[in-house]
Amino acid sequence: MRIHNTAAYIRTVFAVIFFLFSIVMITGCSTYSSIKKSTKKIVRDITAPDDIKKRIAISFFANHTSCTNQNLEELFQKNLAETINKACSDILLIKPGDAGCPDFLTRPLLQKTGRLDNLALARAGRRLGLNAIITGAFIDIKVYKEKQGFLWLKDDRNFLRVLISCEVYDVETGAKLLDESFDYEVRIDESEFASIKAKKIKDTTALKNALAHIAEAMGEKICDTVGILPWKGYVVSIANDKIIISSGRRAGLLRGDMLEVYESGKIIQGKDGLRFFLPGLKTGEIKITDVYPDKAHAVLVTGDAIKAGSSIRIKQ
Repeated sequence: MRIHNTAAYIRTVFAVIFFLFSIVMITGCSTYSSIKKSTKKIVRDITAPDDIKKRIAISFFANHTSCTNQNLEELFQKNLAETINKACSDILLIKPGDAGCPDFLTRPLLQKTGRLDNLALARAGRRLGLNAIITGAFIDIKVYKEKQGFLWLKDDRNFLRVLISCEVYDVETGAKLLDESFDYEVRIDESEFASIKAKKIKDTTALKNALAHIAEAMGEKICDTVGILPWKGYVVSIANDKIIISSGRRAGLLRGDMLEVYESGKIIQGKDGLRFFLPGLKTGEIKITDVYPDKAHAVLVTGDAIKAGSSIRIKQ
């Protein structure tokens, strides 16, 4: 049985927050940014609906700029993963390049129209025990000159602007949890301007810094978005009396845990031809009998309509 001493936990957390802000008053504004990040992480921990670790994945980031074949996507995904691991360490993260990373995270699942197939993405995510999937695109990488200064002292200044979009999909429904663009603009010197203009950008410090800055802002927003969601798992198959779910010991599931099972297979048509899973009613309860790193076996306790694809939640 899981026991939560919520009141004591919240008192401890607010004591820590008070201590952190006391440090700010003593040390000044130089520590504000780091204190703010630490405080946001604590708040995420407070608002986390349960103590089961959610699993999310970073998927394919398209590159719609003219700066292709520079491995920018891989560099950005690495930066994004590092931010997420620091900002929400209670979340299990899968990313391209990991051992055993499935193909759907490295190649986009597209409809015939070329649009991302959100339903196929959700189905694939369920088999992997994911709660959310992150994807996005490089929208623009450009350099430009702008006159700045005062009166006759005005001079051309060089600037770099990077724009990257991010979408986070809910695996239970296939709907977007987050759809936002992040941009960063910085002044650069003449040599960096020339390198980026010539698309020789692989080792450009300014661009690397821009990607790191955007990854940090994006990762923080993803943690805010996913952190408040309750954990959900999925039934992947049923063999005789054995119910197999796609989450296990890494997520924090224990032998004897009771789970509620909900319908999650009905599909509805949305705007622009998009389709979504419609969450349904509770159909029963199951009890975990065996736990493995990334899967678990369970048996039926109540109900008789448990199907593969059903979503599960911890019984409170």
